[in-house]
Amino acid sequence: MQASLVLMSRAPIAGKTKTRLESHLTAEECADLHRAFLKDINSKFLNLKGVYSRLDLYLSYTPEVNQNLFKDLIDTDFIRIPQRGKNLGERMYNAVADAYQKSRLPVIITGSDLPLLALDIFTEALAGLKERDIVIGPSDDGGYYLLGMKKPEKSLFNFEGWGNQSVLERTIKEASRHNLKSHFLPEASDVDTFKELLDLRSKLININSDLNYPHNTKKIIDKIFAYK
Repeated sequence: MQASLVLMSRAPIAGKTKTRLESHLTAEECADLHRAFLKDINSKFLNLKGVYSRLDLYLSYTPEVNQNLFKDLIDTDFIRIPQRGKNLGERMYNAVADAYQKSRLPVIITGSDLPLLALDIFTEALAGLKERDIVIGPSDDGGYYLLGMKKPEKSLFNFEGWGNQSVLERTIKEASRHNLKSHFLPEASDVDTFKELLDLRSKLININSDLNYPHNTKKIIDKIFAYK
């Protein structure tokens, strides 16, 4: 299977990233956590790239002036694409469209705060795109953590209210309305709140370490909680 894989991320700047965690963490700790997430997903995607005959990697980033902040976090194998658009939907669609225009391959787009997401999820997503038009990875907050498509489908991004609990439902409805066949992945959660960070900490303690274990994330979480 040949495809493009797009990682969307804002630059890990203190006070500008993972701000919902500032209820319990300092702004710099939030930025350190984001940097660790990026390092671990970078390694995971490079491992995935080694499995497939062609997997083009993209980093869709913002702000454009802070591209240098990814230098030591994201490998040069990732083609840099600055985010464009007035809202998250526009930025996601433009990232998908840019990757498709460059590679002419099915596109999978995901975020940076999923350190425990297994490589099997991406393998299933790639396999799903062989039989279906789109692949959706539902998240437990009413959104999704991954969206794959054979070609850019603007209708899936063309609505208001990004970030609320109806995004997944409306995406499914739009897909159905345009007769797009969907494949659903297992549900997963990202890390936006302190409760979710506590859940992640517990899981990191209780799972076995392997090639794709998020060691950078574990290290920074241990450091953060050593002072709490």
